[in-house]
Amino acid sequence: MRDRVVGGVMLVAVVAFALVWPAIAPADMASSGYLSADLPPTWAHPMGTDGLGHDLSVRVAQALRVSLAVAAGAAVLAGVLGVAVGAGAAACGGRVDAALMRCTDAVAAVPHLLATVVVVALFRGSLAAIVVALALTHWPAVARVVRAEAQQIMASQYVAASRVAGASPLQLARWHVLPAVVGQAGLAMVLMVPHAVWHESTLSFLGIGMPPERPSLGTLVALSQSGLLLGRWWPLAFPTVALIAVTVAVALLGPGTPGRGWVRRGAPVGDHNPGDHHRDDDEVGSSRASLTVDDLVVAHRGPGSVRAVDGASLRIETGRVVAIIGPSGAGKSSLLDACAGMTPAGAITAGRVALGSGGSTGHVPQSAAAAFTPTRHLRGQLEEGLAVGRRGRGDRRAPDVDALCRLVRVNPTLADRYPHQLSGGQLRRMAIAAALSTNPAVLLADEPTTGLDADLALAVLTTLRRLADDTGLAVLLVAHDHATIAESGVADEVLEMRGGRLRPVAELVSS
Repeated sequence: MRDRVVGGVMLVAVVAFALVWPAIAPADMASSGYLSADLPPTWAHPMGTDGLGHDLSVRVAQALRVSLAVAAGAAVLAGVLGVAVGAGAAACGGRVDAALMRCTDAVAAVPHLLATVVVVALFRGSLAAIVVALALTHWPAVARVVRAEAQQIMASQYVAASRVAGASPLQLARWHVLPAVVGQAGLAMVLMVPHAVWHESTLSFLGIGMPPERPSLGTLVALSQSGLLLGRWWPLAFPTVALIAVTVAVALLGPGTPGRGWVRRGAPVGDHNPGDHHRDDDEVGSSRASLTVDDLVVAHRGPGSVRAVDGASLRIETGRVVAIIGPSGAGKSSLLDACAGMTPAGAITAGRVALGSGGSTGHVPQSAAAAFTPTRHLRGQLEEGLAVGRRGRGDRRAPDVDALCRLVRVNPTLADRYPHQLSGGQLRRMAIAAALSTNPAVLLADEPTTGLDADLALAVLTTLRRLADDTGLAVLLVAHDHATIAESGVADEVLEMRGGRLRPVAELVSS
């Protein structure tokens, strides 16, 4: 922390010197004349003068301004390119990822200075050419940082659910990847500034960067060569100190937060009248779709290719609640993932999963926190789900976020908070609201009572029962706690799953 404070103070001082000193320096300091040429540092000229009588302190400040502007512009442009490539590669995956990263490797393999010299030599003296050349040679570092961070985000449950819901790669990048990688990308861009300053200075030193009449740190160093043999050290020393100061300041600032899973779009959500609280339960459409699973098999690749789901069959009619109970490892979550279209790419599947009347599913993940991007407020994430549902219906009728919150018995003001600011029960209900936001005909709830006390667990199950009764939603939920399902009486049918196989449990069916 202390190093970053020192670095921040140094960087502010350098930038302030570059911006302010040329404006406030005494007029006679900046005047040129051969009588005042090549003077060593004095009180009148703290950094001495150059061969034309210019005060070096003013010239260094002006050179810093130009070099920092070029470096900052190049860093921003390189950052934009790097974020676009890195986020696009992670969001698209597959061949697109491979192609983009091969391009990144190819650019990174070319020596930066050599590539920059070639580009700048074609447009000598052009400030824009220098900025573009530096950006085109420096973006691969940002792309790799962003891709590495984005791949972790893309492996999360909420991104998998978003992809199943129909989100495009662009939407995945905008909603999930960019909010998570902006910090890393910003840091990479800041660390790029001194690198770009040195490259610009090198180009100017070689005579193909900034023209001599437009001072930059590189041109000042280049012009100092003739005086070194005569003992005039100050024209070289002070620009070099400025270069080092920028590098050290940024180095000290260097290193020593998303998401919601919303699910597949489904049946329409009706209009909502904000003044009519009795109509909240009518906000989800009453599609008559049902879920049919016939002889479903899901096997995960590996030694023995164990079948997580082994010939499972079930049918859920509109407005009914079916509960699946069983121990850990029985295959319950694998069954729900297959119904939601979230089966891992490497899994072996067989059988049939069908939705009646063209409906779709909504998925509530086992971990409520995994349903949301942690770096964003809940309201924006729910609004995105509503937008997906609206697009799926081809019309503009949709409730607002407040209606969804009231539907699951959550105070709408909680939607303006981050996921971690909600209690377990509140976040669980928000996860249900996120699943409903895309207007599903079938709701798949994976362990919706995990981590909740008895009262909260009963409240969540009652909410699911009420949704099925009042909106015609078909609900399939899985749970460990047999007693909670039995005591709540929410299920129309209870199935037990062991070793990937289903069998009815008649004694737990609600009366």
